[in-house]
Amino acid sequence: MSTFKKYSILVLILFIGVKANAQKDFLGKWLSPSKKGVVETYIQGNKLYGKLIWVKDERKDIYNADKSLRNREVKGMVMFNDFSWEDGQWTNGKIYDPEGGSTYSSKMWLSEDKQTLFVRGYIGISIIGRTEKFSRYLK
Repeated sequence: MSTFKKYSILVLILFIGVKANAQKDFLGKWLSPSKKGVVETYIQGNKLYGKLIWVKDERKDIYNADKSLRNREVKGMVMFNDFSWEDGQWTNGKIYDPEGGSTYSSKMWLSEDKQTLFVRGYIGISIIGRTEKFSRYLK
């Protein structure tokens, strides 16, 4: 095998490793901006999800726009759905807001120190939306 091929394979392996580590930086537990809940993020297949694992006040999903879902518990629901990895961030996902009962298109990225998860929810285009800051939860 030529030196060029060996070098190319090594660079490819390093690139794949860096990408996988960057994706894993998003995994963990995140305290919501309101400090009323903790979301645990995980990868299933090649998509990122986030489940509400702790809530300050347990309650039903009474604000859900879909009346048939208003009897489910907020704790345990998957709030972050179907995010795809693209250019160092998770994009093209959906986020459910249990405080308002609505679902929004969403993307997320990390602060430089990887301790803050920025989640942008929007309708239609990203420029028309709002960004919330989730803090890494270490307990």
